[in-house]
This record gives sequence, C-alpha cells and structure tokens, in this order.
Amino acid sequence: MLVAEVMTTPAESIRSEATLEDAIAKLGRARISALPVVDSDQRVVGIISEGDVLRHRLPADPRAHLRPTAPTSAAEPTIEAIMTADPSCATLRQDCAEVALTLARRGWKSMPVVDDEHRLLGVVSRSDFLRTLSQPDAVLSTAVHCAFAQAGHPEWRATVHDGHVTVNPRVGNLADAAMATAATVAGIRSVALGQRTWADHGDRRPPWGT
Repeated sequence: MLVAEVMTTPAESIRSEATLEDAIAKLGRARISALPVVDSDQRVVGIISEGDVLRHRLPADPRAHLRPTAPTSAAEPTIEAIMTADPSCATLRQDCAEVALTLARRGWKSMPVVDDEHRLLGVVSRSDFLRTLSQPDAVLSTAVHCAFAQAGHPEWRATVHDGHVTVNPRVGNLADAAMATAATVAGIRSVALGQRTWADHGDRRPPWGT
C-alpha cells in the first residue's frame, strides 16, 4: 500500500500563531491526537499533540494534594512556543509498511503527509492502516480482480482469505506479474501462488515429474 491510498484528507491543521486554546478546541472537536502546524503557505513547520496540550494546560486539582496548588499563569502560550518543530512527514508515494513501522517504533499515532514543497496534503495514522487492513475479503477480492483487469489481464484469477491472496497457478509464466499486481491493492496482507495440480496442465505431463 502507498500512503496516498490510505491517508485522511483534507487534514485538520493549525497556524503557528494560534493559541493553545485554539488547539484544544480543534483536537477535541475533530477527536484526533495531533495537529500539523502550518505557515501561511500551508507548509508544515511543526506538530502539536495531545501530550503537548496536557503538559501545558491541564491544571492540578488541590483536592488530590496535601499542600495547596501553586497559582498558575493566565497567559496562553502560542502554538509555536510548545509545538515540536520540523516533524517527520510522510509522502504520497511512500510505502505504508515503512510509515507504520516508524509510528510503532516512535510511539506516534499519526504523521503529516506533504508534497515536494512540504505543503500539507493529509494525515496518515494508525487507525487509517487498521481500517484498511480490516476490509472484508469480498471487497478485497473485487479490488484484486479490478487491478488484474486494469493491468490488461482480466482472465487472471485469485482468492482472498483473511486478507491473504492466493493467485491461481494457471497464470503460468506471468505468475510474478500477477502476484505483484495483487500486492498493490490496499488492505492485502500477503500474496502467494497456489499449488499446481495435474488438472492445471490438462492432459500434459506436469513439468516437475510423474
């Protein structure tokens, strides 16, 4: 899968001169975990997450402490003051496997998706990947056969079970091409060639022996 096939677009974003209160309102309303921070040209300059908000905004409750809570400042910091600058971003043609691994290793929930000029195009998240991987087999089977037809081979056949594709061995010497085509379908977890049988060769003697 490529990032362009699974990302969420358009993406919620916020300007760097906005306030923390603005970020809280957007995060809460959209029910998302992070907001890309953009400049006037929609270029991504930072990211602000739920963790950033909680570190700077959630006040202590005096009922939970033996000593009085210190007074807090009423001044609202700007997004630029608390955001993570120059965040890692994904691109449209990037492999989802690479992005998913980065999210898992870093403990992030999402990444902005940008173009060659670093302008915001969308956001790709863990939930985007899971939603794609949870597609029913019937939907994936239809998509695989559409991909075969678009590749100029509507005669190719394959079965899908739990997201795993088995390509019909009768595709012959185009088996690698058929498997590569099936692997481009968003939501497919693996692709394999089916086992050959005597019936696959008609009345001919199978090439692997008697």
